[in-house]
Amino acid sequence: MEFIDKIYSKVADLFNFFDVEHMLYYFSVAPAMLLLELLIVGWERSSIRKITKFNKSVRTDVVFFLLDAFNVYNLLTVIVSFGVFHVLARLVFEVTDFNLIATITNPYIQFGVLFVMSDFKNYFSHWLFHKNMSLWSLHELHHSATDFCMLTRHRGHFLETAMKRMLDVIPFAILGSVETYIAVKVLSEAHQLVLHSSIKSNWGFLGRYLLVSPNAHRLHHSINKQHYGKNFGSTFIVWDKIFGTYYEPVAINELGTEGHLYNREGTIRDVVRGLRNFFTNLRG
Repeated sequence: MEFIDKIYSKVADLFNFFDVEHMLYYFSVAPAMLLLELLIVGWERSSIRKITKFNKSVRTDVVFFLLDAFNVYNLLTVIVSFGVFHVLARLVFEVTDFNLIATITNPYIQFGVLFVMSDFKNYFSHWLFHKNMSLWSLHELHHSATDFCMLTRHRGHFLETAMKRMLDVIPFAILGSVETYIAVKVLSEAHQLVLHSSIKSNWGFLGRYLLVSPNAHRLHHSINKQHYGKNFGSTFIVWDKIFGTYYEPVAINELGTEGHLYNREGTIRDVVRGLRNFFTNLRG
C-alpha cells in the first residue's frame, strides 16, 4: 500500500506545472549562463542571438526548455511510455536494500562516491543509446541539432528519458541515497549548458584529464562520421580515457547527423518520427 501511495504522490507531482522552486531553478540558471556566454563570445555567436533568430533547430531547443521549465516534460515521458519505466524504476528502488553507502561515515565522501558512480552510469547509458540502433533512433533527436544553442542541452526524446529511468536508479539501488547538494546540482546544470554553448575551449589540463570540455562535447555532436562514438562523458572525461572512446578535440564546423529529417516540420513531428524509427528498428 505504501508503494501505491508513493506512485500516487509522484503522479500528482507531474501535474504541478507552476512549482515556484522548480521554475526558479530553470529561469535563473539558464538565463545567467546565457548572459555569461554572451560576455565571453559576443553577440554574433551568442545563444541569445540564435534564440532571437529562432531558426528551426533552435526553435526545437526552446520548446524542450520550456517543457522542462514548466514540468510538462516529465508528464510527457510518463504518457509516451505509459508510465512503465517509472513504475519499474520505483519498484527496483523499493525492493533493493543494500544501502552500501552507509558503510562510509563521512557524508561528503558518501556524496562523492555516489556522484562518481552516477556519472559512470551516465557514460554507460550514453554509450548504450549510441550503440543500439533502436535506442539511437530516440537519441538521434538530441543529435539532430544543427547549431549549438545552450538550450540544446534540453533537447531529448521523451521515451529516451523514460527508458533511462531504469538506468538512473541503479547507483541508488546499489548504494542507497544521500542528500543532494543544491550547489552541485546548479554547477552540473551550468556545466551541461556550457557544453552545448558557443564557447569553444579545451579547458587545458582540466579538459584533457578530468572534466568534459565544450570542445570535447562539440566533437561528440560532429556530423563527421570519424567522430561518431567518441567523447560520451557527461561530467568526467576519465571514462572516455579508460574505455578508449576519447578523441582529442579538433575544430568542428558542422553539427548534426547525416540524412536526418528533423527540424523541418516542428517538434511534435520530430518526436513522432523518433518513435516510428524506434519501433521500426525494434522489429528488425
